[in-house]
Amino acid sequence: MRNLIAVSLSLFSLTMVGCGTPAPEPTPAPAQQEQGLNAVGQGCSSDSACTTGLCWTESDSYPEYNPYWIRADQCTEECGGPGDTYCQQLAAEFNAPYPTQARCIPARGVYDNNPYDHSVYVCDLIPAGLGKIHWVE
Repeated sequence: MRNLIAVSLSLFSLTMVGCGTPAPEPTPAPAQQEQGLNAVGQGCSSDSACTTGLCWTESDSYPEYNPYWIRADQCTEECGGPGDTYCQQLAAEFNAPYPTQARCIPARGVYDNNPYDHSVYVCDLIPAGLGKIHWVE
């Protein structure tokens, strides 16, 4: 009798698990503002296009890049001051072909939402092989 009760309880438990288990909750999709944003090192046209919220273009760092002979853009990050180590580590993290060529350069007014001319340092990842470069004729 004891064995019969144990078998009945086991079958009852298996039946409940198989039939009464709710389906797992689906993983929520990313919020709309997170979809389609460019990662560090990808080309951009505005800060809002980048996951970091910072789009660097050659005009932000003249005379580092001369806008008369080159056009360049990339999603990047600030680097805090002279010294290229942080930018080289960032380039390596994003699998740049030449991470040791990344540099920290002075830039001015690079944030779209800051109307005042100000100086910051940003990672120039173009020499490391990230971002986009367009030659001007």
